[in-house]
Amino acid sequence: MKNQKIIIGVGGNIKSEDGTHPIKVATEAISYFKDYSIKVTDQSSWYESEPIPKSEQPNFFNCILFANTILNELDVLKSLHEIEHKLGRRRGVINEARVIDLDLIDYSNKILRNKDIVVPHPRAHQRRFVMEPLAELDKNWVHPILKKNINKILIDLDNQNIKVFNEKKI
Repeated sequence: MKNQKIIIGVGGNIKSEDGTHPIKVATEAISYFKDYSIKVTDQSSWYESEPIPKSEQPNFFNCILFANTILNELDVLKSLHEIEHKLGRRRGVINEARVIDLDLIDYSNKILRNKDIVVPHPRAHQRRFVMEPLAELDKNWVHPILKKNINKILIDLDNQNIKVFNEKKI
């Protein structure tokens, strides 16, 4: 299989069991990607945002990665879940606080909808904490289903509370 361009959302909002900050946990997750045939090519700045839906949870720290892979869509998703599990994430309740969250946002602009995978990510376009860092990396990105440029998506988003936490680092 030839290289596929993928977009991955990375985040977390609680410290690991050993007290590691979510950004450090996420950095560790990113370091595992090479073991799964995922090569990071660019990374946005880190952003801090309130949880969606609003709750008493701590704020999230998020970034967007651009990467290349030879894996198919489902294998990428399985790899991301395996890395999450390795770092202490146990999936339970939807929208719960989590030490690490790895989301496949886009896979070479493909549209997939089945019981195993949904690409592009079904709520990415509704989340400023995904769209803002994605726009930082590619102001010309177009949502594969909506056929909307990211700048138009950002204009249409409500005013979710988000700010740059620190400059980008790979």
